[in-house]
Amino acid sequence: MIYLLALLPILLLVVISLTKGMKPAVLVSSVVTSGLFFYWGAGGGHYLGAVVVSMLTTINILLTVLGAIFLYTVMQHTGLIEQLTHSLDKLHPSKELRFFLLAIGLTAFFEGVAGFGTPGAIVPLILIALGFEAVLSVSVVLLFDGLFALFGAVGTPILIGLQAPLGLAAADVNTIGLTAALLMSGVGLLVLALVFRLVGQAQEPVANKRLVLMLYAFLMLPFCGLAWLAPELATVFGALVMLGLSVLYFKPRGVKLDLRPWLPYAVLAVVLLLPKLLPPMRQFLDWELAFEDLFGSGIRGGIKPLQSPFLPFVAVGLGVALVCKLPSLPLKEPLGKMGNVFVVLFPSVLIAQLMIYSGVTQPSMVRYIAELLSHLGQLYPVFAPLIGIMGTFITGSTTISNLVFGASQQQAAVSLGISSNVVLALQLVGASLGNAVCLFNIIAAASVANIKNYKAVLAHNLLPTLLAALLAGLLGMGLLAITG
Repeated sequence: MIYLLALLPILLLVVISLTKGMKPAVLVSSVVTSGLFFYWGAGGGHYLGAVVVSMLTTINILLTVLGAIFLYTVMQHTGLIEQLTHSLDKLHPSKELRFFLLAIGLTAFFEGVAGFGTPGAIVPLILIALGFEAVLSVSVVLLFDGLFALFGAVGTPILIGLQAPLGLAAADVNTIGLTAALLMSGVGLLVLALVFRLVGQAQEPVANKRLVLMLYAFLMLPFCGLAWLAPELATVFGALVMLGLSVLYFKPRGVKLDLRPWLPYAVLAVVLLLPKLLPPMRQFLDWELAFEDLFGSGIRGGIKPLQSPFLPFVAVGLGVALVCKLPSLPLKEPLGKMGNVFVVLFPSVLIAQLMIYSGVTQPSMVRYIAELLSHLGQLYPVFAPLIGIMGTFITGSTTISNLVFGASQQQAAVSLGISSNVVLALQLVGASLGNAVCLFNIIAAASVANIKNYKAVLAHNLLPTLLAALLAGLLGMGLLAITG
């Protein structure tokens, strides 16, 4: 009974989101989770602490959404978005090929540069400007983000999410990174096939599948190679190699591409990447507004405003407005969306925090979920990616999913006598895939794209994500059988 109660908030979120919509789902589930929080033995101080942490997390996400909308709106008012949509027309006559080039390449690039939901805040708007339907654009970008969030921003999910808390040796990190990348490259083929199906349903059947597979290979080959050597660079350099090879391969001889409209996004990428490469700057931006021992609960809350993409978005947007001599800043549209987003986003974040912090007098809800799945015996590796997905669905972060469930996955592997490195690789794959169905990502990306029907995105992405997790688990079982 206790295991069913632990799963109840997630079951309510998924079922009500798909049947009634995301707004009633998060409201109903937040009320139920609040009741369960006290049933679990937590008190009022812990509840208020979780509320404050939820508010800080919500503010962090809202800042990203606000910054992304501001930059895009400025570029739209200056005519740069219209120029950008035609800048690659001469690269290849196929509009769908340009769609996949940008959806795969830019999603991987901005995930590797910044993480933090940045691809969902940028790439769908570019695809929509190209003439593709909004729900399709958001769904596809989040599905691809589920592939490339494997190493997040400069390797954070594996280095901070697994290596640091579990005390893994460098050799184990290399093995986990390579295993996860190879598994994901195989899983990605299934995701790509399902994206072809989505595009065919929304637009028309994809005619250049072979060329899209070539784009995918351009990225995944360096991605897997660097996963062993330097996972923190795998996503960024994989994306750059893919974009560079694509231009060299597809651009007709003698044709010049006008890439000037892309300059603001190039500057944004540099501004986002610099702190990752310069330790002094990284330390400066690491300043945190922290709240210790909230309401005597022992819960700690904090926000690192300088690490948010908000300031780079705003800085580049102001630069564009200044260079293009925009008469006034378009603030009404970005600010107008914040209230509607908050109503859905805050309850969904609160559900996650209540589930995590419910472990006061007994294991938390998330611990009970992990324990339930650990009883699956020799079939456990098949379901290990689902734990990673569940962690990201609950927490909104690949890294936090690894922090929350990594130790449980490692202990389950040891107790079953199987390779803990393979199981941790499956956790990492699942945590990455979870970005496609994570409510935080869906709400943020859909809000930026001006989509009110959040459940349409979840409906598009849920089955592909679960099938990808199943395939990853089966491949993991096969790998364990081969390696013994």
